[in-house]
Amino acid sequence: MALGPRPLRTEQLARRLDHVSERSVYRYAAKLVKRELIERYEKEGVPSTVILSLTDPPGRNLYRLLGRFAATQLAELPSPDNVVQSWGPLKPFGQFWESGFVERLSREPRTLTQLAGGPHGLTFHQVSRRMRIFTDVGLVIAGPSRGHGKCYELTEHGRRRMALIVALGRWRQRFVLTGGRLGLTGTEMATVIRAALPLILLPNFAGMSINLGVADPMDKYGQRTVEALQGVIGEDGAIRCDLADRRTVDGSVVGTMNTWLGALLDGSRGRMRSGGDLALVDACLIQLHDVLWEAARPDPPPHLGLYIEVPPS
Repeated sequence: MALGPRPLRTEQLARRLDHVSERSVYRYAAKLVKRELIERYEKEGVPSTVILSLTDPPGRNLYRLLGRFAATQLAELPSPDNVVQSWGPLKPFGQFWESGFVERLSREPRTLTQLAGGPHGLTFHQVSRRMRIFTDVGLVIAGPSRGHGKCYELTEHGRRRMALIVALGRWRQRFVLTGGRLGLTGTEMATVIRAALPLILLPNFAGMSINLGVADPMDKYGQRTVEALQGVIGEDGAIRCDLADRRTVDGSVVGTMNTWLGALLDGSRGRMRSGGDLALVDACLIQLHDVLWEAARPDPPPHLGLYIEVPPS
């Protein structure tokens, strides 16, 4: 984020990142050069001068992506008063997603015992420690369960973080992966949709149900598998997903990974295959985009605290 406005000499970058040692700045800069996010240009002289800049397009695209994310209604990200703490919660969010907790909690609230039984390989005590961290940063909230212990569920704040997952999925697909590989799997996109659906309200469609499907690429036999989920709209307009009692579908929409990325990131719904009550489908897709990117601006102003401004040397 510090290199976003303009290239900097390494020592200038170290001064801006005053929460990191100069040695760490050099070390991480080398890693980012290797990952092709930063370019290193050495200007001849005595002594020589090293200038760092974001690569174009991958580095600059990632900078704009994070800036757009910060400009959404996640008001605490970033904070102009404390850059470290404001961006710090992104690290536990990465762990939260990678461990599979988001996928499991997107379906229904779960106890520590239920969460410990997953493919992540964590013990009960490790899961307990992590859930305390995730609770502290506002990703989950603990409430009473029907049996013993607490039951954890996603917070609104945690659900809105799905915007970052979708944006990074497209970024990976464009700038990191090769051979036509997708930035997210069908299961991951279904998790994003399932986690975000409770953020929207559709009171005009109370009592109706909607099916949403993510179609994987065709296999060698020309067949597709579809990750599908069903949402039922309650009297208050809120949506409940993955119910055991499947109902008659009032509206449905199926899209490939790229069409879902377009719908959630850009509000583009033209190439999705829909059926049934089209007003229901359209209202659902419009709100899904809006709740993830409400108030987003393409270029965040300096007061958002994306970097630390210091007087020139």
